[in-house]
Amino acid sequence: MPKAIMFLLVTIFCMSAPALASAAANRPIGVWNYYHFDGSAFIPGPAVDGNAFIALREKFQPVVLTVPTAHFEETALPHGAGVIAGICYLQISGGKLGGGGGFKTFPHMPLTVFSEGKQLVTVQTDDNGYFVVVLPAGTYSVGTGAFTVEIAVKRGTTTLVPLRAGKRMVD
Repeated sequence: MPKAIMFLLVTIFCMSAPALASAAANRPIGVWNYYHFDGSAFIPGPAVDGNAFIALREKFQPVVLTVPTAHFEETALPHGAGVIAGICYLQISGGKLGGGGGFKTFPHMPLTVFSEGKQLVTVQTDDNGYFVVVLPAGTYSVGTGAFTVEIAVKRGTTTLVPLRAGKRMVD
């Protein structure tokens, strides 16, 4: 390789090294990931239809959002805790009902959290049907009556739970 080309490459590298180092130093330690509910499961990415979605980050409490934003209150999880976050919904189409993954959320629905058959706490879904509960690592049952699911909570992570509270029957 001719000396002129080598000199040019070294010069370009030396000029860009401070910018690269600065970008690496300003990189966020953790990244928030968005998930939206499509009527049957949580899918990566924010909702595109104006519905609420959830922002997750390891070792932080999840945040329910209605628009993507870079600025919201970040709350670290207590040591040894994890999170159950989800949506309480009624299936109104899809599967044997035909059509896509249509659903209706249940805002302000009380959900009971049990551990080893004992009631620990009652949480309520928000205006969008989402709920978030921070718990020590372990196995829990969450729901109301027949619509209860068992969930394993791991330290520092969020477990997403679609809690179907019924299905509209159509002939």
